[in-house]
Amino acid sequence: MITRILVVGLALTVAACAPVGDANGISRLGNNLPADPMPRATPQPALLTAKERLVGAIEANDCALTAGNVGNVLTQATISREELAGIVPELQAEGRVEASDNGTIRVISDRCI
Repeated sequence: MITRILVVGLALTVAACAPVGDANGISRLGNNLPADPMPRATPQPALLTAKERLVGAIEANDCALTAGNVGNVLTQATISREELAGIVPELQAEGRVEASDNGTIRVISDRCI
């Protein structure tokens, strides 16, 4: 009886040490296909127009473009003063900004009330 128990225990021990998979001891993983056979395109960020960048920069600066924050707004929007002079009338015509008598330009959007 003890001999049978020892033989079964020995057989289980040997079976546990046997290689899994092919003869080299490397187990089969997956279906032998490469992980990603086709290169995938990296999604590109949406490109914003100068108008969208300007509106976003003004919104980030308390929804107003003033003489005090014009430098910050231009830097954030990555536009020049010359571009600003051309964009503001276009935004006014579209109803997206309004200019006050003191020179402040306010954005009219859902983020700025």
